[in-house]
Amino acid sequence: MFSYNLFRQGGERLLAVCDESVLGKTFTGGDIEITVSDFYRGKKCGEKEILRIAKQSTIINAVGNKITGLLIKNRLVDESSVLNIGGVPHAQVVSVT
Repeated sequence: MFSYNLFRQGGERLLAVCDESVLGKTFTGGDIEITVSDFYRGKKCGEKEILRIAKQSTIINAVGNKITGLLIKNRLVDESSVLNIGGVPHAQVVSVT
């Protein structure tokens, strides 16, 4: 299960999504720290729905093994661009169309 928020500004759609299991946690790796805050807390859904939403988003901010794996598998994220922060993958996508 995933937790997500969808923000709209003009023609942009920003999807903040995470594995439900990492919500509220902080991860540190080297000089980088990420807190999976309320920015990601919102609605909950499964794979099929989050893929539909992700494909319609212009910006994606994703944290967690399951969500980043799903986005990689569906070619929405290139695996080489995923950061590992304290053992947790983090990906950002900006669609330039």
